[in-house]
Amino acid sequence: MRVSPSLLSLALTAAPAMAQTEVTTAGLFADHYPGDGTTAVLVLHGTLAHKRMEIIATIATLLNDDYDLPVVAPNLSLSSPARTSMVDCAQTHDHRDSDAPREVATWIDWMQQQGYDNIIVAAHSRGGAQLSTYLADTPADVVSAAVLVAPATYNAEYAADSYLNATGQPLASVMQRAGALAPDSLMDVPRFVYCDDATVSAGAFIDYYTPRPTFDTPTNLQNVTLPTVVVMGSADTVVADLPDRLAATNLGDNVRVETIDGADHFFRDLYADDIATFIAEHAGL
Repeated sequence: MRVSPSLLSLALTAAPAMAQTEVTTAGLFADHYPGDGTTAVLVLHGTLAHKRMEIIATIATLLNDDYDLPVVAPNLSLSSPARTSMVDCAQTHDHRDSDAPREVATWIDWMQQQGYDNIIVAAHSRGGAQLSTYLADTPADVVSAAVLVAPATYNAEYAADSYLNATGQPLASVMQRAGALAPDSLMDVPRFVYCDDATVSAGAFIDYYTPRPTFDTPTNLQNVTLPTVVVMGSADTVVADLPDRLAATNLGDNVRVETIDGADHFFRDLYADDIATFIAEHAGL
């Protein structure tokens, strides 16, 4: 995925404590912002991030405070499900990109159990690609619409070149080494996602680096039937190819593309209000 470590290192600061309550289910953790009614929003973070990073907490708070919408902001487990900060690169990584759609489904089930019968889903960056994978498969009937914020794109050749440029080692050689091990065997690799000199299970490395179409949001969108807004920032250099990729993709009438002038990848300050507005529009507010 086209993800810049320097940019992803931004927006690490947790938002001040607000009215949310931490909830758990099936070993997973989320922040729940209670509100009125049975329409609720799930907001998912991006690469190795967390439920209280600036963009997620800001959008959740805006939706909760300005529109009184209940919000659930989950952590993807990522081998440290209870974290309140970015994933520690020094930890042992035994998580998989393919875990995300299943964990989204778990939280949708939990939200239904709380009485929410109309759920709008939103996600940022890699989370947008992971959420689009869930939406392109068999989303729950209660999921009515989606907002994907600067969702990730994918190109296998670009990914291999990036790995070689960052590490001096061919991705194929590291993949070959991982493929010779049992999935739960640990290996030291020069890079994993954006973590240098990482310890990772062979199965996790193979899952993250085996090319597959579901890594790519524009590809997934061709199989998404729900009303969906894709939000781009005009100053976003992390997914800089997203506008061209979307323009070249045969998208259905259900997909609307919006560009926020001046916003970068993290939609700070007033740019987050626009995202909250798109989400609230799906809720009829």
